[in-house]
Amino acid sequence: MLIGHDHFVLSAEINPPELPSMDHLLLDGTWDHVMVTDNVFGKIRVSPYAHAARITHDVPRVSPTVVVSTRDRNILAIESEVRGALGNGVNSFLVVTGDTVPAVDHLAHHYEIVEHLEELEDRIGVPFEVGMPTRFRNWMLKRRIDLGVDYFVVGPVTDPAVIEPELDRLGWDPSMPPLHLMVLPPFSITWLNNAEGFGAIPATDGLKTQVASSSDKRALAWEKAGEIVAKAEEVGLAGVVLTGLKSSTVVGEAAAWRKGL
Repeated sequence: MLIGHDHFVLSAEINPPELPSMDHLLLDGTWDHVMVTDNVFGKIRVSPYAHAARITHDVPRVSPTVVVSTRDRNILAIESEVRGALGNGVNSFLVVTGDTVPAVDHLAHHYEIVEHLEELEDRIGVPFEVGMPTRFRNWMLKRRIDLGVDYFVVGPVTDPAVIEPELDRLGWDPSMPPLHLMVLPPFSITWLNNAEGFGAIPATDGLKTQVASSSDKRALAWEKAGEIVAKAEEVGLAGVVLTGLKSSTVVGEAAAWRKGL
């Protein structure tokens, strides 16, 4: 779970496979917590609920959070999936609107889904956590706190220099529900531009100059990701979620980076 920890939580976002596989076994010994995405950019993959269930059974040392996308599901469908996941030991969910690529005809209201899941927890007596993302906007954070959300995910960021100014704008403090920061290592200028195109906080000109002039952009990207982790821990955030990476990178290069922190 992403709440109730007395230590900084380092997580990684993973995409389920397009077809059932045993690749999730590679998570063993690499990550303690993963966030399982839900058909990112409209690309159909194995159900994140089912994939998270396999993780809890096959790699019990890894704790999964299921991303619950509301873009093309109704309340009954989501509750059914959540009940099945709970029965398989999954107890952490992050409710998001979800992208609309390709366009879908129906968008369930994510606030309504959060309310419904909180009522479900009371009805069935099985404890689980429900989180939501937030932009770096105080009004949005307060509205979601009033909803009773257990934790928040914010970002992503590529540049350690933007963290404190963005947190000042957010107005978060440690008395509020735990806040986890999404991190994208800045691998290249193209990567930075693409990331900003889908909502990442714009990097400073200083970082962009560093990336453009670096002779080892990969090493620089991981160095900056490490600085983001250090800054997030310093300012009292609950953890970070490494995002936007291929599965092979998560269990390979990123896992090696994590061990070196």
